[in-house]
Amino acid sequence: MPEKWALESLDKKRLKLALFDDMNDPFELLGVELGSPQDRVDFQSLKDELNQTIGVLCFSKVSNNPVLWSHYADKHRGLGLGFDIPDEWAVEVSYTGARLKAEMEHSLPSERRNSFGHKLLTTKFSHWRYEKEVRIIIKKEDTHSEDGLHFLPYCNALRLREVIIGPRSSLTAAHITERIKSCSDDFEIIKARLAFRSFKVVRNRAL
Repeated sequence: MPEKWALESLDKKRLKLALFDDMNDPFELLGVELGSPQDRVDFQSLKDELNQTIGVLCFSKVSNNPVLWSHYADKHRGLGLGFDIPDEWAVEVSYTGARLKAEMEHSLPSERRNSFGHKLLTTKFSHWRYEKEVRIIIKKEDTHSEDGLHFLPYCNALRLREVIIGPRSSLTAAHITERIKSCSDDFEIIKARLAFRSFKVVRNRAL
């Protein structure tokens, strides 16, 4: 995350829900073939409905990919927040090079509707594979709302375990401890650096 929003998250111990219309992939919820005009109308209506009722928290399985730091953490000037996520909450994203075949929910037998809806929420184009994304899908009604935004608190089931200071960040461990008291005995602050022999972001053990 960029420094500003990461520090605010640590201050308030909460994560902001991402809504599908605001996400950086315009194909969210549209990972299916939309060959007919009616399919396009129906799926846009479905997307609008889901955007009004649910959102997601997006995580990565890895913290060492420099592209993630470039895209999401202000060109390595921001922070990475590491969490333990309950297995029952975590949903892995599937990556594909081809759009799924369109199947409208009303035409499916009831036992297949949930699985099809799951595919819509978790299918992305294969070029996003580097993110190794895991999602928590949440109803807006189960979050805290403030100024039109939706937040989920952490320190309970969602456990903050580490804060990684980006390679280009001027923040120190003292800056972080000033902003948050640990939610866990295992809470750790890590300063990252660029690896010397690979294209990775790694722990700076010299500090």
